[in-house]
Amino acid sequence: MPSLKDEELWDQLRNGMKSALQIIYNQEFEYLYNYGRKIFSRSALVEDCIHDLFVEIWQRHSKLGPTDSIRRYLSAALRRKVVAVLKKESKSQSTDSFDQVPFEVELAIDEILVAQELSDEQSQKLKRAFEKLTSKQKEILYLRFYQGLDYEQIAELLDMKYQSLRNAVSRAIKHLRGDMLIVIIALSQHTMSTYDVF
Repeated sequence: MPSLKDEELWDQLRNGMKSALQIIYNQEFEYLYNYGRKIFSRSALVEDCIHDLFVEIWQRHSKLGPTDSIRRYLSAALRRKVVAVLKKESKSQSTDSFDQVPFEVELAIDEILVAQELSDEQSQKLKRAFEKLTSKQKEILYLRFYQGLDYEQIAELLDMKYQSLRNAVSRAIKHLRGDMLIVIIALSQHTMSTYDVF
């Protein structure tokens, strides 16, 4: 049986088919877990957020709007939920700022280093370049290169204005200069990307 398009599967869920919810959960749990762990290091709480998200989705299924990307929809919803937990735990308003939300991509960097067989000097330079990135820049790069999202999709997921997103990337390039070039080249080669980088 051919797999359903996202729009069709989501519509089944919206119409009350519990089997559609189970399919979506099975397909997306691992991705959501990995994404959530990059924002929030405690695995049990990430899992709780995912489970709560799916419970809420089922409870509200008849009120959900359409989507052409289930993963993007769930990623945005999970991100809001995790950030809410961070805000509650910190008892501070600071996590309302996108720049204050932690985002770690160390494992992704290690994958690049192995795949590209970089010299020790290049590896250290690449790691130093990533360490200079803000959490915002790390998350944008992750979504762009590892998830293959375009800027409009990233802006939607992160609830940012398109131009603000492009400005954030431009500031990163300007700030890092030569180091950023190494990051871009390594990421581009890692993903075998043929589209325009920035």
